[in-house]
Amino acid sequence: MASALPGWAAEYEVEGNIRETIVQNGNRGDLLCTNGFTVFVRDGAWLIRTFETNTNGAVMKRELGSTNGRDIYGITVSAQPPAPVKPAGTNSPDPANVRRPQPHNLAEITTTGIPVGNLDKDMFAHLWLMFASQSYWTHLTTNRLTPVYNFNAAAPLNPNLTVEGTWDLLGGPGSLPREVRYLGQWGETNGLYRVTGTNLVGGVLIPSRFFFEERHIGPIEGDSFVHSMTLRKRVDAEVVSVKPVCSLTNILPVMEDRTIIIDRRLAGSLPDYLNPTPDKWPTVQEAGPLATERQVQQARGRAAATNIAPGRGGQPATNEPDIR
Repeated sequence: MASALPGWAAEYEVEGNIRETIVQNGNRGDLLCTNGFTVFVRDGAWLIRTFETNTNGAVMKRELGSTNGRDIYGITVSAQPPAPVKPAGTNSPDPANVRRPQPHNLAEITTTGIPVGNLDKDMFAHLWLMFASQSYWTHLTTNRLTPVYNFNAAAPLNPNLTVEGTWDLLGGPGSLPREVRYLGQWGETNGLYRVTGTNLVGGVLIPSRFFFEERHIGPIEGDSFVHSMTLRKRVDAEVVSVKPVCSLTNILPVMEDRTIIIDRRLAGSLPDYLNPTPDKWPTVQEAGPLATERQVQQARGRAAATNIAPGRGGQPATNEPDIR
C-alpha cells in the first residue's frame, strides 16, 4: 500500500493517447483498446481522466483520483446524452425530443493507494505509475512491488499481491520512474515499463513517451515442447501537450447525480449505496448508514419477490392448489 503522506511537491498536467494490445492465443484476433487521457498532478494529489469509445461507438468518461495517497475515488459516466425515445410503432424519435433518463453511474472507493484496474484492459495503473507515482517511490522501503498491470492485485481480489522488482528513477529520489521491472520466480522479467522520451516541466522530468510489455513463459507457437518468454500485452503512450500548472480546483473526480457507489472503506462483501448528494463524495462516517439502508431495501425487495408467485398475474403465493 502506498503511503498516506504525499512527501513530494510539484504541479503539472499532461494530455495524450494510450494504446493497449492484448495478444490472444490461437486464431482469435488481438484485443485492442485506445484511450485519450489527461493526468492532473498537484503536490501528492492526482487525478486521471480517460475517454474510451467501445465497439458500438458509445463514449465513456472515467475519472480516478486521490488526495492522500491512500483513498482512491473513481467514477464512470456516459460522455454523451441518452438517445431520444422512439414512440411505440415508429422508427423516429419523439418530436418533443423526450429522452430516456440517464442510467445510473458507477463509482468505487478503495483504500489501496495504487489504482490497479479490475479489468485486464484498464489503463489507469499504467498512467499513474508513469505520471503520478512520485510519492509511492518516496516511501517505498522494500524491493517488493505491487504488479500494477495485473488485475489479480486489484482491490476485489488480492491487493496485497507483490513481486520482486527493480527500478530506476528519472531524477533520483522523489521522481518518476525511468524504468520498472517486475520479476518472476526465476528472476525473469514479467513486466517492463520504460520511458522513451521526456519533457522538463518546472524543473521536473516527466515522460513524453513510454511503453509497457507483459511477458510470460509459454510454448513457442507451433512447438509445445520449446518454451520462451512470449508477449502477452503491449502498451504505448504518447503525450501531446503538457502544462506547468494543474487547472483543476478540486483534484477528486466530479461526483455525478444518479451514482451507485461501491465503498470498500466499509466492511462487507460488496458494500454499496446510492449517493444522495451530487457534487459531494460521502465521508466514511456518512457512508455507513447509507450502505445499511441500501442493504435493508435490498432485503425487503428479495423478500417481496419470494412472496410473488410467477405466472399468477403478480398475486401473492398461497398454499392452495393451482386449479384452472
